[in-house]
Amino acid sequence: MNPPGNDTDLYARAGIDDLGEFYREKFVSNAVLDHRYFKPLDRFDLRFARTMWVYDNVRRSSTLLDLGCGAGMLALLKRKGVTLTGVDLSEECVAAARRNGYDETVRAELNMLPFADASFDYVASLDVIGHIPQEQKDAVFSEIKRVLRPGGVTLHGIECTDRAGRLGYGEMSSEELRRFIAIDGHVGLEEEEEHTARFRRFFAHVASEPRYSLCLSSDEFQKQADRYGLPFETDFVDYLRGLNFEQRRAFDMAMGYVFSKISDLNLRLPRAGLYLLVKASDAPLGSFYNEHRDRRDLLELARIELPVQGACLDRSPLAIFDDGWHEPDHLPPIARWMKKRARVQFQATSLSRIGLDLTTHLPDLMPGGLEVELRLNDSPICAFTLFRYGWVELEIELPQTLSGIEVFELEFRANRTWQPRPRDRENRDDRNISIAVCNLTCG
Repeated sequence: MNPPGNDTDLYARAGIDDLGEFYREKFVSNAVLDHRYFKPLDRFDLRFARTMWVYDNVRRSSTLLDLGCGAGMLALLKRKGVTLTGVDLSEECVAAARRNGYDETVRAELNMLPFADASFDYVASLDVIGHIPQEQKDAVFSEIKRVLRPGGVTLHGIECTDRAGRLGYGEMSSEELRRFIAIDGHVGLEEEEEHTARFRRFFAHVASEPRYSLCLSSDEFQKQADRYGLPFETDFVDYLRGLNFEQRRAFDMAMGYVFSKISDLNLRLPRAGLYLLVKASDAPLGSFYNEHRDRRDLLELARIELPVQGACLDRSPLAIFDDGWHEPDHLPPIARWMKKRARVQFQATSLSRIGLDLTTHLPDLMPGGLEVELRLNDSPICAFTLFRYGWVELEIELPQTLSGIEVFELEFRANRTWQPRPRDRENRDDRNISIAVCNLTCG
């Protein structure tokens, strides 16, 4: 895939001048990745499959460096008490990862890491190695080895290529190269054998497994077919294009479940695929999957029985938001878009008031308005109609203080929803949404 010599001019040929800005636009997400808000069921979501592979291979209370941390997908490791450091080219990525729970984040080049020798038990990366120009890769691998402690392990998820299916960089025109790099920013893609051979030059023990040859998300199937030209069955891709948000979510959960079972059963996939998981060390390696599997804190955090009296529920890991809510977009405040009906469960020793901020973007708000009802433990406590846009501060005083009830369930009901961009192929948003809620407090 890569011609010999210097690769950095590939960015220039593709019209990319500012790498930090390029990666900021691609890899900074407003999604809340903070470990405190991770739903246990999301361990089966294909979006988190690589994260779970790392999670189950890192021992509790260790130290880990995340290379090219982006917005902080590995923040979930905080559930195991891991001291988590991130490094990235982009200031915005560094800030996002820190906001999402990393202990330390640094803007730096990956071939000149600003850390002392033997600083970390683990060095990990996801979707990073393929973005490193060829002439810098050995320097990056040398740095990985330098900052690892004796016996430390490095873990990587790496996107691969197939020479038979694509032109090499040197064979592409400037326009073809620009389109190719603009999709995912790759300038250092290699085949599986090239990746593993490089690891073996630096580490005595290397294990690898091809992944994603069977399991891709709905969106990734379509992208690989439309933009990379992979030969998936046309009717299958058309079927995926016709799925709505809820159906795509179900598809991705099913794919993630299969992905996790491949790991649990230690199944070997064919030596082909779009993606490679690599584990390497100078010490003998443990099992490739689940070497340090311990999901107690992943599954039980939401069940800790502690009062959250007076707390902001949307910033409390002890409040449970059901699937009637879409994922929150920003932190802070965490604003959750609601479907037509949603619940939040929380614990309190007594309750006399509920406060919250809410808004809607429903385009046809007038003349009928948007009707909203709130119910507490299945009893109505408030009902109103929204006739205008903008945030509304709502304070609900309960008729009497409720005490002696440990678990409360607050339910929101709206009479209709809308889809923001149901037919926008490039930026589709066909979620059914009604209102957004944040700053939800009880007292």
